[in-house]
Amino acid sequence: MLVFSPKPRSFQPLPGTVDTRSLADPEALRAIARPFDAAGVFRSSEAYRIELSEHRKTLEIGGEAALPYALDHLRQWQGNAPEATPAGMLEDAPALARRGFMLDISRCKVPTRGGLARWVDLLAAFRFNELQLYTEHTFAYRDHRTVWADSSPMTPEDILWLQDRCAARGITLVPNQNCFGHFERWIKHPAYRQYAESPDGFVTPWGDRRTCGSVLKPDQASLDLVLGLLDELLPLFKAPRVNIGCDETFELGQGASKTRCEREGAAAVYTGFVRKIMDHVLEHHGKRPEFWGDILNTHPEQLHGLPPEAVALEWGYEDGHPFDAHLRTFADSDLDFLVCPGSSSWRSFGGRTDNMLANIRQAAEHAAARGAAGLLLTDWGDCGHLQQEPVTGPALAWAGLCAWNPDTATPEAAARWCDQCAFDNTPGTTERWLALGRVSETTGIRPNNSNALFKCFLGKRPPDLTDAQLHQALDHLHALPEADRETDAWRQTRRNLDLAIRIGLKAPLNTLPEAKSEHARLWLKHNLEGGLAESLAAYPGAVDLVD
Repeated sequence: MLVFSPKPRSFQPLPGTVDTRSLADPEALRAIARPFDAAGVFRSSEAYRIELSEHRKTLEIGGEAALPYALDHLRQWQGNAPEATPAGMLEDAPALARRGFMLDISRCKVPTRGGLARWVDLLAAFRFNELQLYTEHTFAYRDHRTVWADSSPMTPEDILWLQDRCAARGITLVPNQNCFGHFERWIKHPAYRQYAESPDGFVTPWGDRRTCGSVLKPDQASLDLVLGLLDELLPLFKAPRVNIGCDETFELGQGASKTRCEREGAAAVYTGFVRKIMDHVLEHHGKRPEFWGDILNTHPEQLHGLPPEAVALEWGYEDGHPFDAHLRTFADSDLDFLVCPGSSSWRSFGGRTDNMLANIRQAAEHAAARGAAGLLLTDWGDCGHLQQEPVTGPALAWAGLCAWNPDTATPEAAARWCDQCAFDNTPGTTERWLALGRVSETTGIRPNNSNALFKCFLGKRPPDLTDAQLHQALDHLHALPEADRETDAWRQTRRNLDLAIRIGLKAPLNTLPEAKSEHARLWLKHNLEGGLAESLAAYPGAVDLVD
């Protein structure tokens, strides 16, 4: 029985076998391709139909973008016996046209070129066609060395190299620069305090006091700063879009713009500033602006103040996030929109397996039902980017499967696909990673945007978490079988979870030195040094382990 990853929309067996050795390479497949003109989902440029029978070997495609996917399915179909390929007809097409991945390179991990190449190859394997690198301060802007000096930033040459690498794998590299909120890594420097809404800090919606501002004050000076960044960055990119961010502007109205926000309303002030950025990138760079939708999905009347080319990004990282209600708001505004679930890798060490599976499935299903332009899977690096890269592998496989066709996606199929393609590339590996992502869940305590064990690691043990629950998690962790083929990344993740439990129990931290030194060693295998010292500082009693 043929098993495909991903499962095609249809496969009809036909009598007999076919010798397909003549279709041994992409050019041979391209030579027999012809336009595929069909209705519905098959009008996609990535749609294809392959027929292999006694009398025909044909390929119909919606466009050039379909060829690598058709070739992928053909290789699986041929198996180890291309001289006797089972006859049949296969049809497939994606549910969502845009299938993107956003990697956080600002907190605090910037991959090497080799590390970026690994991500690109993985995205291509899972049928993603878009990559964004989330940027706050990690691009080497000419006049802002103070901001990026210690962060090993991306250079223009890096962007051009990566763009070519992506294009070769059918992936569009989309520029990403946050332009309103999350400017704390700029504002902390004296030269940039003048741009801050609240330079001396602010109170978050949760009542916490932050000692440094994070939002630009919405005036001409801040606008000139942001537009200058975009004018330097955007000419490097061929993509017709740019992500300008503008999320979580928590302190807007607490500082410099307080009087104006009281008079006009904070949402109107926000929209006015964002609109000017959008108009600029449209007029001067010909790129459609994308923006995080968290501020305006509660002020839908302001959406009509944005240019019609704007694209809303609806993000939500928890099981049960109200995707449907929020997407309906954006649909009613006549703006295009993407749905943006998360990998659940950050603030967790091993991921949050069940939350990840539910969050991504719900996002994809609502995206398909509401006519979203696509799905953008986010992978953040909060609190020092302490998770290992393979933690994200199962989320990539699952998101790739759900974005391609949520109706046929199953976790078992995603795990099989991940074993074939992801970082560790060994049968059974994915299930062991997913098991690590369930260790914290054995406590029964499930905080948002984190897990209970990571809270312990930060010294913020949940008040309802008992010693007995922590011992239960420790027993569960130690009961996980460790095979000879486990990677150093898997062992480090297990080590960090053990350390987090010990911190919660106030037990001796005898694994701390090894955990810190391994974190530094594994970081430098695929990532640049900038940000490593900050990441190591997240460990208790951190010392500098970098030469």
